[in-house]
Amino acid sequence: MSIPVGFTVEPCTPESALLVDEAEHALIGLSPWNAYYKPRTVEALVDWACEHFKKVDFVIPGYEAVHTLTAAGYGVADAVHRTRRAVKQLRNPVRRALLRRGADDPEHRVHTWTTLTARPAYAAARRRAETAYREDAAVRRACRETASGAVRHAGGGTEPTEAQIDRAVGYAIAELPLVVEGPEVFGVTSSVCVYHRRMDLLEPFIQGETAAFRPSTGQGYAVVRRIENPGSAS
Repeated sequence: MSIPVGFTVEPCTPESALLVDEAEHALIGLSPWNAYYKPRTVEALVDWACEHFKKVDFVIPGYEAVHTLTAAGYGVADAVHRTRRAVKQLRNPVRRALLRRGADDPEHRVHTWTTLTARPAYAAARRRAETAYREDAAVRRACRETASGAVRHAGGGTEPTEAQIDRAVGYAIAELPLVVEGPEVFGVTSSVCVYHRRMDLLEPFIQGETAAFRPSTGQGYAVVRRIENPGSAS
């Protein structure tokens, strides 16, 4: 017998608390090589998101993830193979769940950062993110901390060097447009960025530490985590 799955929702800011209930759109971030995102959890997350928001998109890292693996010491061919496999393992349960729900465009709801570069709004926001990384200390620190954590995880816990972080930091910069300008990138009035934990990358924006690259009006953030046996007695 299957175990019912529910989710806890923790808005990251007071504004986000309103958007969780009212936003037009949710962007669900899915991480490769993360044991949390098992197929069953991903499919349940699709169901939850589709029931709570009018529009839902899912994003998976693209070629930037290859740079994270090579920074951690993997060969290029191995890194490409591992990234392609990880993307497929995340994309397939999303597609299955969307098809089960009768979605007529599942292929257009699952994106990689690489494919999003074809969108002018994303490309423009990415250029602003790159400028903010160069010029704003808080943004730079958040991006490098994010890259450091990704390389450390990929490398089995070894602390990365500055050179390794330099190679992998594009991973974080590529993600910034999605967590700061989600409404523009996806053509909606309001969007909630959803992840299973609070991200270091978001802290300068949540804490108001930077004016270089500010969240759009209608941009919210929420930590959404799976719970087993929702409604059961504790």
